Amino acid sequence: MTLAEYFDKTKGTGILATSDAYGKVNLAIYSRPYVIDENNIAFSMLDRRSYKNLQSNPKAAYMFIEQSEGRKGQRLYLVKTKEETNAALISK
Repeated sequence: MTLAEYFDKTKGTGILATSDAYGKVNLAIYSRPYVIDENNIAFSMLDRRSYKNLQSNPKAAYMFIEQSEGRKGQRLYLVKTKEETNAALISK
């Protein structure tokens, strides 16, 4: 199963972990990512703590906990490589 298929078919809850330049950690409930390809995902973000942390520290982790019996899910270790602000490209 590809990453796109997984996030398309699996119900659950996502948690994004970021930290600022000083290592102060933040956790936030986040929607599932937009899968670009098997190596790239995207999130839609408001100008809040997670977004601000990524401005000074590009590393993050995303944990997706499946809504199922047992303990299942995915853990993704992330590095910010790009930021898109063009509304037309984002809506694509």
